[in-house]
Amino acid sequence: MTEVNHMLPMIKESNSDEMIESLVLYLKENRDIFESLKCGYCEMSQINLALAELGLEEDMLDLNRYEARLGCESS
Repeated sequence: MTEVNHMLPMIKESNSDEMIESLVLYLKENRDIFESLKCGYCEMSQINLALAELGLEEDMLDLNRYEARLGCESS
């Protein structure tokens, strides 16, 4: 803190302390929001994975039907 004050003489010590305290308070107050966003992204990733797998499953069924019509062996 003292090093910063020496490097930036225009900022008074009380002002820089207040800015740091404000930043810490902001981060503490918004921690719940950040955690909520994190949980939301995790939930959405599971939904996206399920939808992607569903689409892939449908594509494979279509491919198998198509190959069966052509007389190919399905894998």
